[in-house]
Amino acid sequence: MALVGESGSGKSTVARCVAQLERPNAGEIWMDGANSGGRNSRERLLLRNRVQMVFQDAVTSMNPRFTAAETVEEPLSIMGIDRRLRRNAVRTAVDEVGLSPDWLDRHLLEFSGGQRQRLAIARALVVRPKLLVLDEALTGLDLSTQAQIANLLLDLQASHSLTYLLISHDLALVARLADTIAVMANGRIVETGPTLEIMTKPKHDETLRLLAWSRAAQTNLAEISGAPA
Repeated sequence: MALVGESGSGKSTVARCVAQLERPNAGEIWMDGANSGGRNSRERLLLRNRVQMVFQDAVTSMNPRFTAAETVEEPLSIMGIDRRLRRNAVRTAVDEVGLSPDWLDRHLLEFSGGQRQRLAIARALVVRPKLLVLDEALTGLDLSTQAQIANLLLDLQASHSLTYLLISHDLALVARLADTIAVMANGRIVETGPTLEIMTKPKHDETLRLLAWSRAAQTNLAEISGAPA
């Protein structure tokens, strides 16, 4: 599911609330059939492990002093997982995102932007979550790298039965990755529905504005539907 809207519409706040990095000051968040805010501390910890977040800037969201191995291993260390099991899990996660295990001793700043995002995804995957929150995770990458990471996300979704909450203002990317779209404006969801329906039959003015700003989205839509852009 993609959550789209202008900057300041509230997308990232929703993402942080879903990932339990912030508490909503109104409303409820339900996951697995229960209100996440009504659970005890142990249940919230278990739930947090099932929801992981990948941010836009890997450099600021991970410790640059860590090696790649330490970066990916950190969530398992916090959980108290045995060190031998942690090492095996790290090598598996790094391999799944297309990085060589031979690079595990490198530091974060030795990697390219795309490689850093692969590390960030590996770090999120290592605890085997069910929901991955992608907060503008492909923004800032060049188009070629963005396409590679998008293909990786699709492959990982299929192999791990993952659910994605994709936060983005890039409707071209949304058209490629999302099954459903929710449009936000001024802190509220103003329209939601299947991707093809939202992008071909928008009902809200905010959706119309977003589509007008993204001709690339129309090109991607043509590829999905077989219609001319």
